[in-house]
Amino acid sequence: MGATEIEPEAESVSAHSGENEAAEEAAFQRVLRKIDLRLVPILVLLHAVCIVDRSNISVARISGLDDALQLDQGNRVSIVTLVFFVTFIVFDIPSNMAVRRVGPARWMGLIVFAWGIVSLGMGFVHSWTGMAALRVLLGAFEAGLIPGCLYLISAWYPRYEVQKRLALFYLCALTLAACTNILSYGLIQIAAHPTTGGWRWIYIVQGAITAAIGAVIPFVLVDFPDSPRNTFLTAEETALVRRRLEADRGVTENAEAITLARLVEAAVDPKTYLFAFMYMTGAMGTYSFNLFLPVILRNSFDFSEALSFGLLVPPAVMAIFLAMIPAVLADRWHIRGPFVSAQALLAIVGLCMMAFLSSPVSRYVGVFLGEAGVYGLVTGVMAWQANNIHGDARRAIYSAIQIMFGGIGGLFATLVFRQQDAPKYVPGIVAVVACCGTTFALSIVLMLGLRWANRRADRGKSIINGLPGFRYTI
Repeated sequence: MGATEIEPEAESVSAHSGENEAAEEAAFQRVLRKIDLRLVPILVLLHAVCIVDRSNISVARISGLDDALQLDQGNRVSIVTLVFFVTFIVFDIPSNMAVRRVGPARWMGLIVFAWGIVSLGMGFVHSWTGMAALRVLLGAFEAGLIPGCLYLISAWYPRYEVQKRLALFYLCALTLAACTNILSYGLIQIAAHPTTGGWRWIYIVQGAITAAIGAVIPFVLVDFPDSPRNTFLTAEETALVRRRLEADRGVTENAEAITLARLVEAAVDPKTYLFAFMYMTGAMGTYSFNLFLPVILRNSFDFSEALSFGLLVPPAVMAIFLAMIPAVLADRWHIRGPFVSAQALLAIVGLCMMAFLSSPVSRYVGVFLGEAGVYGLVTGVMAWQANNIHGDARRAIYSAIQIMFGGIGGLFATLVFRQQDAPKYVPGIVAVVACCGTTFALSIVLMLGLRWANRRADRGKSIINGLPGFRYTI
């Protein structure tokens, strides 16, 4: 009888516990939406102006820059585009060390303002060497933005809430940047001779806009979850976020120091280079489209200048839908690798259509598929790596290394898309296809390796990341 009398009480406690969990989950989702509205749009805007200021050389080239600075002679185009990535690669890790010490709002505001002034200055150069020197500075200042944004997003969201946000951050910024090409076409009309001097107004106006945004950022961007500056959340909401992040990751991660030991740990971890190479492939494709698609549309597809500007937008818009669907499903199903493999295959199909088909319409369809593939590849690998890293300092280091390899991808793009291969750039497109094929193979290898590691942990033969309950996301 005693046992019979206790059972209803146990059921009541269980039901009450379930109700508490459901209520907390609902409250947490409300807080996430609040974070989304405050954090993601600002980071999208910053990423968009970052993309615009690094890649507007492509639209400037078809607006008189080549003739004004004799940029199309010899290998000058390659040099001017290449030097950006040298400092971009070098300053990634130092910047992520600074963002934790200074705070994201202050640090990102500073670097955005600085590169806005540099971009504005490009509108006044009169030699290709001057343009190259300014792009060296541009790379140094822009180096901190993407790894800082990736670090900040991964710090605020649980592991299986992050890919949707990363996809929005990346894809919406690319689309917004593509839409500014229409603005660029309008800006060149300001010049007395738009086809020869219009390019200067692209840099002057867009650089001034970037500097103005940078001046406002310290007052509107949120800091890390442990910062007292985050007044947009109540004390109860902040405690809920920290509690859920701790439950998701095992222990509290805040304010870990970036040490030499952790740098060495990342440098000797094979997963570092597998994730980094896959990200590099997507970044290489993205930079290829940003830097060379306007020239391909104008000179290879034989479209008019106005049409070349306008046709940059539809593939970027379509890429949001083609890449967001896998991002949502990957978060829902708690998997990453199969979608990364699929995005690599999609990119290969689209790029091959661009390189080997003869009809301009068919090749333009290939642009849609190719852009969606490489954009989805970038966001998928970002989330896959973020899911498999534990610890605040490790997250800062690994994300910076990943973006460094993205810079190497951009460097690679400037070298394989050679001026002598214009206007179709077939060798450069084939090089990106080869990297996508390698990424497809590496994603399979990585999935098998992570599955093997999880099974060893299940059998008690190893502990992943020093956390008994931690398992890799496959």
